[in-house]
Amino acid sequence: MSEETKKTPKTISRREFLKDAGIVVGGTAVGSAFFLSACGKEVEVTKTVTTTALGTTSTKTVTTTAGGSTQTVTKYTCPVCSQEFNSLGALKDHFDTEHDLSSGSANLIKLTVNGRLYELNVEPRWSLQKTLQEKLGFMSIKTMCGGLGQCGSCSVIVNGKPILSCMALAIECDGAEIETAEGFAEAEHPIVQAYIKNHCMQCGYCTPGFIVTAKALLDHNPNPTKEEIIEALGGNICRCGTYPAHIIAVQEAASKL
Repeated sequence: MSEETKKTPKTISRREFLKDAGIVVGGTAVGSAFFLSACGKEVEVTKTVTTTALGTTSTKTVTTTAGGSTQTVTKYTCPVCSQEFNSLGALKDHFDTEHDLSSGSANLIKLTVNGRLYELNVEPRWSLQKTLQEKLGFMSIKTMCGGLGQCGSCSVIVNGKPILSCMALAIECDGAEIETAEGFAEAEHPIVQAYIKNHCMQCGYCTPGFIVTAKALLDHNPNPTKEEIIEALGGNICRCGTYPAHIIAVQEAASKL
């Protein structure tokens, strides 16, 4: 037993015990609690909680008392929505009802991102921003304004048009062609090098959104004026105030296209 679980028992309230006894999801946790037995004697309870996804190892909670007895409780976690169930049958029933893919459920979508096809199951409430960043791992898509559509840092190009991905539902983008800043970097688009050369970023958090918007502008207007660049980038916010450099970078990229 570790030094943490050997510490001197103490009496706590029932509320504190119940709070401490809660299951931890998404990792491994070790903790201890104390309660009074029927005889008024303090008993130490040490618990180890391990959570894993369906298809690997089931979630197991092992509770060990000071008397040496053990009890194992198995939990099953849904790989889509992370709900927990006490039996594999209950998880299967939940999955068949809520996430059934066998009949071509509307939750199964296909997205082509930067030329690569992705097929995944999404919840109806998921935004395109959440799906691209959290489910597919495109970290260039930011959330500066918290999903209110006010900063432009989550901008992507969908079917040739720049949109705010936090304001679009992923389920409505089934079959869409999507471009992100990662794709422009891989393709060595001139706008990326122009932004680097002209120091268009300080913290860099908003930069991918600016690059996406600028690239969309150049796709439709390969030789924009200064006024047209300002208007196109008007929906993107930079808290560091690097706005003048963006104009120079877009004009330089336009000259190389």
